[in-house]
Amino acid sequence: MKTATIRAQLLASSMITGVALVSVSTSAFAAAAAASSDSGNTVQELVVTGSRIPQPNLTSVSPLTTVTSAEVKLSGTSNVESLLNDLPSSFAAQTSQVSNGSDGTAQANLRNLGAQRTLVLVDGKRLPPGDPNTQVPDLNNIPAALVDRIDVVTGGASATYGSDAVAGVVNFILKKNFEGVQIDYQYSFDNHQNNNADARQFLTAFKLPIPKDSSGGGIHDISIILGANSPDDKGNITAYATYRHTDAILQGTRDFSDCGLATVTGPGGVTNNIHSCVGSSNSAYGRFDRKTGNLPGNRANNPDGTQTFVPYSAALAYNFNPLNFLQREDDRYTAGFFAHYEITKAAEVYSDFMFTDDQTNAQIAPSGLFRNTGPNLTSGYTINCNNPLLSASQAAALCPGAVIVPGAPGGTLDTLQSIGYRFANVPRVSDFTHTDYKANVGLRGDLGSGWSYDGYLQIGIARLDEHITGYASISKVGNALNVINDPVTGLPVCANGDTSCVPLNIFKALGAGLTPAALKYVLADGFTTGEARQQIASFNVTGDLGHYGLKSPWAADGIGVNFGAEYRRDSIFINFDSVQQAGDLSGGGGQTLPSHGSTNVKELFGEIRVPLAHDLPFADDLTLSAGYRFSHYNFAGDTNTYKFAGEYRPVHDLLLRASYNRAVRAPTVQELFTPNTTGLAVYTDPCASDTGTPAATLAQCLNTGLNPAFYGNLNQCPSGQCDARIGGNPTGLKPEVADTYSVGAVLTPSFLPGFSASLDYFHIKVNGIIQAGVAPAPVILQQCLANAASPFCALIHRDPVTGGLDTNNGFVDLRNANSGYLLEDGVDAALNYRYHLPDWWRGSTAGSLDFSFVGTWTNQLTTEPSSSSSDTYDCAGLYGATCGVPTPHFRTVTRVTWNTPFNLTASVRWRYNGPVALDQLSPNPLLNTGVIDNVKSEANIKSYSYFDVALTYKVKDGLVLRGGVNNVFDLDPPLVDANSLAISGPPFGNGNTFPGFYDSLGRNIFVGLTANF
Repeated sequence: MKTATIRAQLLASSMITGVALVSVSTSAFAAAAAASSDSGNTVQELVVTGSRIPQPNLTSVSPLTTVTSAEVKLSGTSNVESLLNDLPSSFAAQTSQVSNGSDGTAQANLRNLGAQRTLVLVDGKRLPPGDPNTQVPDLNNIPAALVDRIDVVTGGASATYGSDAVAGVVNFILKKNFEGVQIDYQYSFDNHQNNNADARQFLTAFKLPIPKDSSGGGIHDISIILGANSPDDKGNITAYATYRHTDAILQGTRDFSDCGLATVTGPGGVTNNIHSCVGSSNSAYGRFDRKTGNLPGNRANNPDGTQTFVPYSAALAYNFNPLNFLQREDDRYTAGFFAHYEITKAAEVYSDFMFTDDQTNAQIAPSGLFRNTGPNLTSGYTINCNNPLLSASQAAALCPGAVIVPGAPGGTLDTLQSIGYRFANVPRVSDFTHTDYKANVGLRGDLGSGWSYDGYLQIGIARLDEHITGYASISKVGNALNVINDPVTGLPVCANGDTSCVPLNIFKALGAGLTPAALKYVLADGFTTGEARQQIASFNVTGDLGHYGLKSPWAADGIGVNFGAEYRRDSIFINFDSVQQAGDLSGGGGQTLPSHGSTNVKELFGEIRVPLAHDLPFADDLTLSAGYRFSHYNFAGDTNTYKFAGEYRPVHDLLLRASYNRAVRAPTVQELFTPNTTGLAVYTDPCASDTGTPAATLAQCLNTGLNPAFYGNLNQCPSGQCDARIGGNPTGLKPEVADTYSVGAVLTPSFLPGFSASLDYFHIKVNGIIQAGVAPAPVILQQCLANAASPFCALIHRDPVTGGLDTNNGFVDLRNANSGYLLEDGVDAALNYRYHLPDWWRGSTAGSLDFSFVGTWTNQLTTEPSSSSSDTYDCAGLYGATCGVPTPHFRTVTRVTWNTPFNLTASVRWRYNGPVALDQLSPNPLLNTGVIDNVKSEANIKSYSYFDVALTYKVKDGLVLRGGVNNVFDLDPPLVDANSLAISGPPFGNGNTFPGFYDSLGRNIFVGLTANF
């Protein structure tokens, strides 16, 4: 039969992709291909990600990319998020290379629309949230050794899977029905030559040594898979256990990340084409700012060791980069099983269990006394003028005109606007432990007459324990700064009479006055515990109505239907110790308050697939499908999601397809119930400057509520991070609503066996986006600078004492709200080809070549930041303070593999990221602050091409050796401003670049061995 022959060809062509990335139509289902060959012209029906109805071929009506298990091996990665981030349609979110801003998880982010808009599945079922703070699935739960394939469907799929499938779906298909024993071990490490010319220039200017070439960051990954069938061959259990250890890499080991970078501004405000090490004004030398005459009064401890003050300058800034992790240390254990047993054809019981214990350390620069911080969340510390730890000249400078009696009780208390003093070499460390469980039990079966069913119960639990160290207690620092002489011993003691208090001497540079006892007193630990829990009950029935004659007279297949119901409950609780609740940790970002809550949804869904014609002239295959889901959320109300799709094959070599989806994303428990607090956000104050020349004019700054007395006397927020009021909105948030559609074609020419190509246009618009604030902080500030009557001005709250935006009383209001829209469109393209090489010597075969190409052109990534304004900005082709991680117009991955005739496979991969420009130089007024139009060093990031090589060698049956090198040429990542322009700030910018998007660790070398018994 012609149709069956075509479908067999499709299955056979999928074998092209056994060692590569594939896309859209011919996914690498080797097992399916084997099944087809065993059954002659009868092709086993399969479930393709994006639909619940089995199909007789491997085509997908929506653009679909599949990553095979062979690609996992050739890529040399044991982190599945790294594998996903190599895809042109996927972008970096939380990864193992995020330290400052890390939550210890790994996340998927399709289309750069945010990890919260990507649904992650395991074998078609939801992967529960991995952390109570974010409620986004944690990819650390997915052991790479168990991955059979990864299906990535881009575009809405809420009608099929429910909330969150807005940007798309990532479905991890894990190995099951395994027999025997498989042991796999891999070791990898990173190697880097520190020869960056730009880095050498700014490190030399800052008098820092050039780091030596380094090798490190070793990752050990071992796994074991055990599987056995039941004696009657009606069941199977597959069990696994894995362990992965990752060594830390410090930013100080790389020349490009050894110091914090900023652009250098020359005469006339023109920013030169060079970078400079700037560091933090929270200096290890010690910086003291008077409340009045701010800039003229800046003082610092004398570097020569004498207890005198000198004018503060940038040369005394603290280089906070070296102690930050460029790669976090991590230990991860996973274990679980997949089991099923067929009692009868109508009743097969199955159960899956997955366990993960992941412990990782995120280390950042030391704590200390941070500027614009003081006891009880007010601005400034007080120092008594009689403090015996002060020299006479220091006391006179801090308390001019006061009568000073060193060590005497009482005396004038001078309230400094701010003190910046780092406890050098005492880094802040967040020790995250995530303990996750996912378990389900279900019953499925064939009811006969074309009907089958599947019902299951699933529970997912993610427990968080976080221990933070290295932070100073603000209240204890306040106690330790007020010092007198003990009337009995004559030694310095705390004036409050607390015998546990130890005086803190910050009046000597570089910690020369600090004692272990003083540090022990002021340093405080913090503890956080929490849990995210998801419970699901689901039941669905699938029917082939062709058994009842319900089919088109021109079609070979009958109408397929699926319908069912689902209940899902999500709950969280998170608790912080009293120190964090009080906001008493210096450098901790302010108060963090406990939160708890739950949401639930009840859903009814249905899907229909109607084949209209097969094997007709100009209608080789014509199929329509539709789906609908009704959801009732207890907090967010009712939603309706639906889809319509069509597949048309005029001839068997060409498939035309189109789909439309209405998708939703309901607000998470965190978005609803997080308490309102003030914390750090990545933006800078255009009305502040450490040089005395703010970026914005006085007239503009008056629009933001700045007291004119502070203009020119207001210091910039440290490290490109000002404050924001953040928190949930339990009564005002509604679900995001997205409309997505795609139109494309797939070519599988019969005259060129082994070749397939696809081209798909996609369009995604998300309305009423849930975001932190009605607009990003830079947009709020820019709009207010331009117009005093703008409603955005009401969201800017300046500290009445300091005028700043970096205190508990100075912030931008970024509480959660529905506002504006996201709009993205572009084109996905894919090519796959297997070519059998001709005989090359006396009739012997030369093997075959596999070629695969996947590319994405992003035409636009447009944001309307506020529904109260029709103004928009487009981040396609841009990066920066507002657009964040680069979104190049064009990204591709190409792999060529030679399958040799002598048990060796050699493969080369080319990863290409297109160029991007700085958003702040855009003519769009929402992006351009108007003050850095002449910047050169950050204006553009060139295109990046990474080349990887990999080899696999079959030593003997059951034993395969592999090895390879990624980023063969050790290409340095682009270096961008991390401070004054706040471009590469946390969480996704670290080490002056964007790790996870660009290779930031250098050349990666790996070797592995797989043994099957």
